[in-house]
Amino acid sequence: PSSHMLEQTYITAGIIVPGYSKNKADKLDPSKNLYLLEATAGDGIVARPLLARLEMSQSRSVMLLPLSSAGEQRNNNNNNNNDDDSYDPPPKIVRLREHVEKQLTAFRDKWCEQSTQQAYSGAHSTLGIIGALAYATGLYQTSRSPVSPSAWVVVSALQQAGIAENLNHRTAMESRVEDFLRDHRFHESDTVRLRPGWKFLAPVTMRETSRS
Repeated sequence: PSSHMLEQTYITAGIIVPGYSKNKADKLDPSKNLYLLEATAGDGIVARPLLARLEMSQSRSVMLLPLSSAGEQRNNNNNNNNDDDSYDPPPKIVRLREHVEKQLTAFRDKWCEQSTQQAYSGAHSTLGIIGALAYATGLYQTSRSPVSPSAWVVVSALQQAGIAENLNHRTAMESRVEDFLRDHRFHESDTVRLRPGWKFLAPVTMRETSRS
């Protein structure tokens, strides 16, 4: 990422998870079956249709950070159209995708249910304040609240799916939203470390509105 990206402050994060449709034709249709799972103050930990969530967002900057696994071809550079639709992934990649989708679905269902049962929505803002204060005062390593509830949800989901490394039981608790934009190859700390073979691709800006 550029220095300009790191200068910005990203206050929330979410992870794209499978939706609830059982229709195979809708599986990868972003208007029907791709959902954004995130921790919110109003609705708790909730999964909502991706496109609808992007449309309702009032954020000045919205960025998509794609993931790629080992051996996965995200762009078909062998033809002039760079058309991913013609890419036929090998069986190993298909099995890996199915595993990731299964784990993300299980994570989605578990935490959406627990959020409702524990009335998480009422505690989200308080947890965020406690986490920010703990980080600012250097006490975050012993705090029982996540530094960023939003980052905690995303990192925890990536860990369950076998994508992010789980260095210790506090890895997700101490993660911040901006950590996703730092390359672990150049930063010893304050970064989200992925398991071997996985990598973040170049960020895709979905919205960029200058401050007035």
